[in-house]
Amino acid sequence: MSFSEQELIDDHQAWLIVLRGLIVVVTVPGLSDKAKARLIRRLFSEYIQHGWSAITVDSKDGVTYAETALEDIGLEDCPAVDPPERPKQSQNVRELYAGTDYGPLHGWRGDEEVIAAVRTLITDALDGTAEDVPEEAYPLPEGVGAAVTMGYDEQGAPHPLVWVRTDIPSGLRADLWGYCAALSVSFDRVDVEPDEDGIYYVGMERSPVTGPGVALLAALTLQRMGRRPDDCAFPLLAPPAEEEAATPLAA
Repeated sequence: MSFSEQELIDDHQAWLIVLRGLIVVVTVPGLSDKAKARLIRRLFSEYIQHGWSAITVDSKDGVTYAETALEDIGLEDCPAVDPPERPKQSQNVRELYAGTDYGPLHGWRGDEEVIAAVRTLITDALDGTAEDVPEEAYPLPEGVGAAVTMGYDEQGAPHPLVWVRTDIPSGLRADLWGYCAALSVSFDRVDVEPDEDGIYYVGMERSPVTGPGVALLAALTLQRMGRRPDDCAFPLLAPPAEEEAATPLAA
């Protein structure tokens, strides 16, 4: 592939063009390394998923596609079209990572051992807080399995705060802990707003991991800790009504 930086038309921040077998990626000048990496990942994700030969991403993260052979013409000359509707491709996490470097660090372990390992990851590696939902917080708002937010110390450094309910099966609880650990370092990867206190509410209805994102990071984390994860994509729920919110979590 070829990469360069140059000014782009309209509000485009990045282009991907397939030109006679060569993948050409262009970003606007002045982007941070993190922003540039995010845009390039987005371009390749869309290219792998749809296979279109011209893709753009704008400053609001909007994606457009163009259908063209792209011999010697510019992207601005290509007719923009809506992306095709494609069914999501589900991967079986057990098969996807079998025999790879994502295997367990210390062998396969029971649910409680994995939960303890993930909690240690949050408290030690991420310098955060990992707690069971306190008894006085029950009953929780309907469907809520966990809550995640970010706290800040006196120096302004962020520290994740995670609470997971205990009155559910250990396998579900372990997968929730894995998802919350992944979410606590990936707030920028979700499109649901937290409540007014900055709390994200994680539901308990699981679905398969379908691609890169918080759920895939959660599945990888759990497997590294020693658990074969079940479906590891959990929904982020809309903030509950004020009277339903658990006071200990909002404090």
